[in-house]
Amino acid sequence: MDKKLLDALSKRAEQKAKSRTETKEFNLGGVKATFVKPSQKEQLAIYESMSEASGAGDLVELSTALIYDCCPDLQDTELHKALGVTDPYDTVRKLLDVHEIDVLGGLLMGWIGLLPQEAKEKVEDLAKKL
Repeated sequence: MDKKLLDALSKRAEQKAKSRTETKEFNLGGVKATFVKPSQKEQLAIYESMSEASGAGDLVELSTALIYDCCPDLQDTELHKALGVTDPYDTVRKLLDVHEIDVLGGLLMGWIGLLPQEAKEKVEDLAKKL
């Protein structure tokens, strides 16, 4: 293999590995929370769910799961007790309204790379208005 190609591919693999461990803060109902990227397997499942969604309700449910699954702070059992939830995904529903779930879910999908650039920009514009 050509040395330049080998170096370029190795560099790309390193960048991708670093990207997988990336975290980012997002506004969670007025509070900054840290989110982590899902694994490639989880991203594929999200992408499949997006393509199978039959309406806004399905997309909001997908966003609810994505928000919860990507935010370790929301997975704290003490928080579940404080909010009085038994279904962990209800944590998101207790903290955010439907529009906020939709926008934050879109921001996360854009950050992960599951949205085309145009859709990502539209969601970012919506988030600025919240």
